[in-house]
Amino acid sequence: MKNLAIITIALLLVHCEPLVPQQSTASKQIVFDNHDYEDIIGYAKILPIEKGQIQELENPIVSLNDSDQLLLSFDLLTDQFENLSARIVHCNKDWKKSVLRDMEFLNQINNYRITNFNYSVNTVQPYINYSLSISKPKLSGNYILIVFRRANPNDILLSRKFMVVDNKVSIDHTVRVSTSVSRRDLNHQIEYSVNYTNLLVNTPTRDISTVLLQNHNWNTAVKNVPPTLIRANEGYLEFRHLDLTTNFPGWNEFRFADLRTLNVSGRNVGRITNTGTHIYAPLKLDRSRGNDTYTQNFQDINGNFIIQNLDPGEDFLNADYAKVRFSLISDQINGEVYVWGQFNDWQLNDLNRMHFTNQNGVNRYETVIPLKQGYYEYLYFVQSEELPITYFEGSNFQAENQYEILVYYRKPGNVNDELVGYKRFRSIEP
Repeated sequence: MKNLAIITIALLLVHCEPLVPQQSTASKQIVFDNHDYEDIIGYAKILPIEKGQIQELENPIVSLNDSDQLLLSFDLLTDQFENLSARIVHCNKDWKKSVLRDMEFLNQINNYRITNFNYSVNTVQPYINYSLSISKPKLSGNYILIVFRRANPNDILLSRKFMVVDNKVSIDHTVRVSTSVSRRDLNHQIEYSVNYTNLLVNTPTRDISTVLLQNHNWNTAVKNVPPTLIRANEGYLEFRHLDLTTNFPGWNEFRFADLRTLNVSGRNVGRITNTGTHIYAPLKLDRSRGNDTYTQNFQDINGNFIIQNLDPGEDFLNADYAKVRFSLISDQINGEVYVWGQFNDWQLNDLNRMHFTNQNGVNRYETVIPLKQGYYEYLYFVQSEELPITYFEGSNFQAENQYEILVYYRKPGNVNDELVGYKRFRSIEP
């Protein structure tokens, strides 16, 4: 009888295991960035919620002292439900894990079960959408939200950045032509000042640092800019460099693909094919704009993207996925070509790398990226020792971009960096 009881208990434990098989976690080292750790991750984004409304075009930053919140929304490209949880990691200004304990930046236990989920409806690609309202930390600064399986913090699915700001400084800015004569028609030069009279500062260059972002792209961030003027008695720093320190290429207006409907071809989309198991959406052939005269054909959204479904049903859960083919007519260059935008977090990786080919006598670069129904903007980025990154797009001072200035502060005696200033603006204000 005793042996029978042991066997029965063992069988019950086996049958209680989830249907989704366990996966090895040996290679899943935390990346302190926006990162997907498995191929089943589809759309994933942290969205601000202002006055109860989701702001899909806003950046994942929220004020410490107001009622606005952040929402994580993501798809797993499977029809099998998974028990998921999330935790928050506090980072310093360099996006490395800080030494703070959870209780020092959170008001509750750092383990959040993700219980809000919905299955896709009538889609070729089945998926489950999960969402989580992010508990706002009690300290300003940089944070990473990590989603993992079955209460196993090592079985990571995805990580996403967000920030909490406690505005304690004032920031003034100017966007001007570059002081470098050779770049004055190509670049934006950002000049700015910080007034920090409300802070306790012993050494301004050590206690205060700034970050400049173009179109919320952390991969091209300008960090640790030295001030050109310090008036410590007035709590004032000025950043007006006469070199390329705070210059960004103006690029061009973004290319776009309207994938909000997958029943007919949207703008810049070729013929859509639905095989019943996959949807294929080749974009129309792109050409280089590197030598073109600048023209502003439309007001873009600075490389951002919007998930939207205009097909029958018009519901978020009816939005399907398509294999989107990007094609750029070009002879082969000495370098790599990538599709670049906020939809892929401005990453330069194998998924976004284009491959040179010749089809029907036409030289081109191509790649296929699965995307959820929506409106997407992108550029072609060149990685080469010989050619500029803007080789296929050109760079123009007249092009409009979004910029952000972030001010970090480490109070004397503290071990963490606070985010005490944030300003967002466009190079061309309406």
